[in-house]
Amino acid sequence: MIYFEVKQKSGEVVASNIQKCPHLSMFKENRNMTIRDKNLKSAEGEYNSVSVWLIVDGEQDLLRSNKLFKKTMKIYADMSHDFFEYYFSKIRVHSHTLRSIQGKMKQKIDGLATKKDFHGKDYAESKSNIAEKIKSNMDKAADTLCYLNKRVVEIDAHIEGFDVLYMGDEQDINLETVNIKKVLLSIFAPFLADFSKKDVEVNFVIKDDYADMNRIKVDYKMFNLAFCNFFDNAIKYSKPYSPIHITFLKENDSFVLEVSMMSLRIDQNELDLIFDEGYSGRHATRDAGDGIGMSVMRKALDLTGMSIKVIPNYGESENVSGQKYIRNTFKVSSL
Repeated sequence: MIYFEVKQKSGEVVASNIQKCPHLSMFKENRNMTIRDKNLKSAEGEYNSVSVWLIVDGEQDLLRSNKLFKKTMKIYADMSHDFFEYYFSKIRVHSHTLRSIQGKMKQKIDGLATKKDFHGKDYAESKSNIAEKIKSNMDKAADTLCYLNKRVVEIDAHIEGFDVLYMGDEQDINLETVNIKKVLLSIFAPFLADFSKKDVEVNFVIKDDYADMNRIKVDYKMFNLAFCNFFDNAIKYSKPYSPIHITFLKENDSFVLEVSMMSLRIDQNELDLIFDEGYSGRHATRDAGDGIGMSVMRKALDLTGMSIKVIPNYGESENVSGQKYIRNTFKVSSL
């Protein structure tokens, strides 16, 4: 077993599993020593901007060869920088998204009430000031509340998405029997206003009695996460003034959920790439996001025994303001 600790010169730990070493206390006073009768070896060294502390337990090749041991330490130093940058870039993307949402929320609140309204001499006065603002413009207050609810849903989706992408295998999956139409309508509700702004009508072509009689098992948390990301993407990439149709078919224990829409063209060699983290699509440059939404959707569905693929119809296409749109059908099915 190899235990390691990589630190920057500032003392900040970049990566480490050293605390898991059951023999750590033996090297508290001296980090550069070998205890041969226990097959243990510890050493610390500096490599450019980082220091590496390595403890090997029972790794005979590393115990016998100082050259190989030092080479291993350098490998840890070299790789740690790239790994740190790689994961930091992912955190940076999520942080940017959350800050962007927070900024939009603040802007919306500022449109309803000023900082002065919120900063009365005490909480009671601040509350009274805001109550007056709400009373004087009920419609604007309602609009603000609906908008904030939508953004809270977005924040939840991004936080859950981070967990699913990087800790997906540790998620607890709890399947429950649900009415798929009711679930989809509940997930869709916070996105309605944004679709309306684009004049995109979302049609749930699922009869109430059919959905009620053909319930399916889903993990609500994962399913909610998947379709929050899907609807968020659909707002960005759907063709304005066009309908979206959602259908559902169940046979025995299998089901298929399809979403048909006019949306930005997806080339043949991108049909699987759009589900990769960080990939937004060749024709999505103008409205491209962080390329995370569809990868989160696929991972969340996969964790609950579902798959997703896109079926393009290149025969049905339109060019609007320089943007290429085609008929795309997103097919979600049980495995």
